[in-house]
Amino acid sequence: MNSSERKPFFRFIKHILRFFIKRPTKSIDETHLEDGAIYICNHVGSTVPLKLELYFLKKFKFWGTFEMTFSYKERWKYLANNYFYLKKGNPKAMAIIKATFAAPFVGMFYKGMQLIPTYRDGRLLSTIKYSIDYLKDNKNIVIFPENSSDGYHQVLKEYYAGFLLLAKKYHHQTSRDLKIYNMYYRKKDNLLIVDKGYSVLDLIKDPRNIRIIANEFKDRANQLAHS
Repeated sequence: MNSSERKPFFRFIKHILRFFIKRPTKSIDETHLEDGAIYICNHVGSTVPLKLELYFLKKFKFWGTFEMTFSYKERWKYLANNYFYLKKGNPKAMAIIKATFAAPFVGMFYKGMQLIPTYRDGRLLSTIKYSIDYLKDNKNIVIFPENSSDGYHQVLKEYYAGFLLLAKKYHHQTSRDLKIYNMYYRKKDNLLIVDKGYSVLDLIKDPRNIRIIANEFKDRANQLAHS
């Protein structure tokens, strides 16, 4: 299980959380999925990261916004001004209260998950470099590519293309194939739907802008939601 990568105390915390958080039903036996792969999924707030951390039977690390891996101040600002206020739609005062209580625990949990920080500037190159080295070890990266600037939606509106950039950079450096697995978590029946793997060898032959291709993955995820 992915827990073999986590520190003992964090594995203990996860064991406790499993008593309270229900295991998702999965549309496929994930042990049949390839390792050294990129898995993309909708976010559904904190629901999917938590369920995957507890129950996904792969060695993996998440990509996540850098604010959650920095200081308490940065983490609090992100939770108060972005996550609870803009994404979850809480009133400003309530967002501040929730951020104040959540920031210490969220920081501890993200540290336990060994999150790979992502950036919106040139520091993204360090994210790509670390992720390529991690994939080379036949481990997996889980990425939530949806644009959640105005909240989380059942019908996904846009996918950012960072996962495709990583896949292409990986192939460029290694000349190896790599699979991208598109997933969708359907909250109403606690179902994680996993699509077939898409080969980077096919993707690099596609001359279109990666933003267009990323949104085709988004459209496919919306199809999975109704499968």
